[in-house]
Amino acid sequence: MDTNRKVYSGLEEIKPYFLSFNKLYDICLDGDYMPWYEMGYWDNTFIPFFIVQDNKVIANVSVSPMVMLLQGHSHNVLQISAVMTHPAFRGQGLSRYLMNHVMSHFRGQYEFIYLFANAEVLGFYPKFGFARLDESSFSLKDLTDFEPVSSDWRKLSIQINEDKNLLERFAKDHRLLSNTLSFEPNPCLSTYHFILQFEDSLYYSEKRDCLVLMEFEEEELNIYDIFSIRPYKLEELIPTLVKTHTKEISFFFVPDTDFGGKLEVEKYPFDDDALYIYPEHKKDLFMENFVFPITSHY
Repeated sequence: MDTNRKVYSGLEEIKPYFLSFNKLYDICLDGDYMPWYEMGYWDNTFIPFFIVQDNKVIANVSVSPMVMLLQGHSHNVLQISAVMTHPAFRGQGLSRYLMNHVMSHFRGQYEFIYLFANAEVLGFYPKFGFARLDESSFSLKDLTDFEPVSSDWRKLSIQINEDKNLLERFAKDHRLLSNTLSFEPNPCLSTYHFILQFEDSLYYSEKRDCLVLMEFEEEELNIYDIFSIRPYKLEELIPTLVKTHTKEISFFFVPDTDFGGKLEVEKYPFDDDALYIYPEHKKDLFMENFVFPITSHY
């Protein structure tokens, strides 16, 4: 690598370069880490490996240790995310260099490594031994058993102290969303989603002491995640969430119920968020139809 360039890693080493790093994130992935970073939620479980030239971050690959629970078994895994190179430095092999660096650094430490790729780079990750898995969609279109009932769900805002405290509590401690495929609580990742991804989709019921990440799109309800201490069955919550005009519910995780055979499951290749696994034989861990919870993505 060019001697004018240096590789750094970790939260402490990113701090002097954060503004440059955040600008790169905006340019490459149209994002902004600033609100999450300034609130102090970024911790050492989100690890950037980045290249600096002339005091500017020009490329990055981030990693996150995770504990995945799959059908009753725990797996220590590593997620790769935020793979990006400044447009002015593309074609120089910087992402390849960082990917090789990260793969070598963590070799043998985790059961498998995974990442999500967009349509523009689907051919890049197989060069490192990653294999693609097609996930499935889970939806409910027969809602005859779910007559809407009145409820006390209210929208939360991270800008309100009372709501902020609630979100911090759920980020640290909550039950697994699915017994089929879930990830252990990760406050850094949860707050990332609360602040940067689903800030307009946070709903809380004081009666149930439950947080739901959801969004209405005309006649469809998207349920992204559910955070609670006590167990709730989807059949119990759905009547309190749907509206009279709701005709379909999409789940962005694997429900533990098939709703009496009414759950519709379809293999659905997400080309804009395609799942890749390394090493390839770890594909055999997964059932025919599954999806990684959307809130497990960085």
